[in-house]
Order: sequence, then structure tokens, then C-alpha cells
Amino acid sequence: MKKIWIMLSLAVLMLISCSVAFASDTTVYCDGEKVEFAEGPYIIDGSTFVPVRGLGEALDFKYTWDAQNRTVIVTSDVAIAWIQADNSAISVNKNGIMYAMTTESYPRIINDRIFIPLRAVSELFDADVEWDSNTSSVHIIKTVVVEQIEEPDNAGEEPVKTESFSGVGGISISDFTPPQKVTKGSPYVLSGTISSLASLDRVNIKIIDVSSEVVEINETQFDLSDKSYSLSDIDNRIAFGKLSVGDKIMQITCVDANENRQSFEYEFAVHQPQGAKIEGDVDMIWPVPSSGLITTIFWCDNPNCHSNAGRVNGHAALDIAADHGEDVVAVMDGVVKLQGFGNYENQKTGYGYFVLIDHGNGLETQYAHLSDIYVTDEQRVMAGDVIGAIGSTGNSTGPHLDFYITQDGVRCDPLYYLDFHENVRCKQSCDLPYFDAALEARGLK
Repeated sequence: MKKIWIMLSLAVLMLISCSVAFASDTTVYCDGEKVEFAEGPYIIDGSTFVPVRGLGEALDFKYTWDAQNRTVIVTSDVAIAWIQADNSAISVNKNGIMYAMTTESYPRIINDRIFIPLRAVSELFDADVEWDSNTSSVHIIKTVVVEQIEEPDNAGEEPVKTESFSGVGGISISDFTPPQKVTKGSPYVLSGTISSLASLDRVNIKIIDVSSEVVEINETQFDLSDKSYSLSDIDNRIAFGKLSVGDKIMQITCVDANENRQSFEYEFAVHQPQGAKIEGDVDMIWPVPSSGLITTIFWCDNPNCHSNAGRVNGHAALDIAADHGEDVVAVMDGVVKLQGFGNYENQKTGYGYFVLIDHGNGLETQYAHLSDIYVTDEQRVMAGDVIGAIGSTGNSTGPHLDFYITQDGVRCDPLYYLDFHENVRCKQSCDLPYFDAALEARGLK
């Protein structure tokens, strides 16, 4: 009797097994082309399941197998999905949004091969799926979404591209905009989301100078205890503006609670800003007739330079040292737009006594740290007119002129436009490469 009961139980189990998963005569087509599979399709709980390879070739997605987690990671320009055997919930990252998609029947391993739900995965990658009962066939139709995009103001420029990557343990980065070219002294805002099947434990961002191999930035966010992390949360600790000029490598290392580790690496460059360019012929005389001694050049990136005061974000002006009380002259004809002592009301904090001259067509020059001012607002001046005297007012370490040029509000490098003093020279050796570059650009060397 016991033997009969065991045989009956085995028969019931076989019957249940056959009702759950069985090979079918179903044919799958994608845009009219038959899709070939090494095995299957299988009908599991009324749904069609197929191997990853055949469906991936049809829908143009890539896939990797994570044996430790029995998970296949499928990736395309549309989405990233983590499909785990014996788990009806598929983790999805689509358009930077993480969510779980539940299937009616879970994926499973059959003959050492994972089978995935055809309809759910096809629709995940924006394809339509139709069932033809007359021919017992599944038809996948790839959908092409045409977006109407307004022509941007900067049409013709190369658009900024976001990137998505996936790796070990389902750790991925989506909607990440890697730096391409960062301006010295300027910020760069990181964007993107790190996601993981398991909770993330920590994220490290390291920036290495290619030529010197020096690690210039090394920041880690610990104890995240979440499956997603926004790179913007660590951005305020990464001072891109403090990076030295040159080629860099950014390494983003992510570690989850299971100590799965994935690193992503990108290259970018930090370049020296050149400022705006003034259109047309510009004739500017030297602003300090008594001296040609340059103590800080435009955008010098050496923190020990005279006016940088230990900063590494550059100096957007030209400093010319001279004796206290020496004349300062207007470099071009114009009208005094503003003059006085720098304060919060006129937003010229730190300049001390200054004069701002409007030369027309968006071109302005400013003369700061003066000891005396000899002009008034709206006064017309000619090139060479004495407008003030050398001083050390405001944030200054000694008598000098802080001189800058703006074209439509953007700083310009004065060395490219001023007529040089007969005894022009640099006090700081770090300024010489930029000084020589200006001379060469103007054909003076």
C-alpha cells in the first residue's frame, strides 16, 4: 500500500510539473523575422519564457551573467534590468528611475540556462507583443519613438551625453554626465544615480592626475544603507575648481552590503581659462605709465602668487605693482560708469577705491585698490587721462593696480589687448608660461 502511495505521489508531481513548464510549438517573430532560440520557448504558468540570447539579439540589448546571484543583467539605451532566477520581481532602472516589476511567473533555470519572460522583457525595452492564436505565434514589434525636439540656442554644438553602465552584483550608474573639459577655477556639478540589487554600503570618488599620478581628490560616502545613491549628494565635497591643469582620471568605486565591488573610470581634462575675446581692433595703452612690473598674471593658478592669497582658483585680473601715489590712466576713451569705495551696496567688495569705465559695445575696464580717485560718475575720459593714483585700499597686500577687462560681462585676458610697457616683466616665475603664450599669440616673440 505504501509503495502504491509513493507511485501515486510521483505521478501527481509529474503532472504538476508538466502544467508549470513545458516546451511548446510556439514560434516567435520580431518585426516579421523568425527568432531562433537554442532551446524553447517554454510555457510557464501560461506565459512564454525564452533564453536570453535569442531575445537579446532580436531586441538589441546586451546581457551579462552574475553567477553568484544567479542573475542576468540586461542593458540597452532604454533601460537596465536585473532578472534573477526564482524571483518574480525584476529590478529595473529606466530613465534614471529605479522600480521593481513583478511577473506572473518567476524566471527559472532549465537545463543550466535561465529563461526569462518574453512579454515583460520585450515591453520593458519599448516593444509591443501580440499573440496570434491561429498560428500559435508571438509577434514582437519594435516601437520607434520620434521625439519633437526644439532647436536649442546653441544649435550646432555637440550635445552633452549621459551614460549608463552596469557591473558586478547589479551595481550600476545611470544618467551620468561624465566631465569632458573642466575650466580651472570653475565648478562642475556631478549628476547621475548609483543603483544596486543589494543595499549600497559606500561610494568613493577619486580623481588622479595622469602625468604626475597624484591623487588630487579622494572622497568617500560611508554607511549608505540604501539601494540607490545620487552622485549630487557627494558633489559638494568635490572641489573641481581646485584641480590642477591637465588630464585627469575619475574613478567611482561602489561597494554594496555583500562587499560586491564595482569601479567605473572616466577621463577628462582641466584647462586654463583664456577669458572672452574682444571683437575687432582694440587699442589699449598701458594703465600704469611708471611701472611694467606684473605681480600676478590673468588666471595664474599658483596659490603662492601675490594676489591669490593661498587660493588655487586663479585671479581674473592683471596686477601691476608701482609706488604709492603713481598715476593710473584710462586705457581707452570712454565714460566713467561707476567710481567710489568697494562695498556690498555696489557689489565691488574688496576692491577698495576703484573706477569702472564703459568704452561702448559691451567693453568695460576697471581700476582698483586706488589711493585717490580723480574722476566722477558719467565723466567722459580720453585714453591717457589720469583717473586715479596707485594705492593699497581694500583687500590688498601692497601698492598695486588691479586691472581687468570685461566684454559683455565676461573677463578677458588684458595681456592680449594692452600695449606693453617698455619695461614689462613678471615677478612670479609661474607667470612666465602664460606671459610667453600671450607674446607668441600677438606675434611679439
